Amino acid sequence: MTKRIIRFIREEEGEDLIEYGLLAAFVAAVATAVIIADPLGLKGALINAYQKAVNALNNA
Repeated sequence: MTKRIIRFIREEEGEDLIEYGLLAAFVAAVATAVIIADPLGLKGALINAYQKAVNALNNA
């Protein structure tokens, strides 16, 4: 029984998968925060671009 406990403690096989999962979660959290905060004003630029396109189509 003690051999199994020692082997379980020393086993490092699944650590890489956990680290990649944590990294992916961190990247997703940062991306979500940036999208919500919109520091570059992309939302306004997109709205203006679509509005210009609508106006051009209506005037044509």
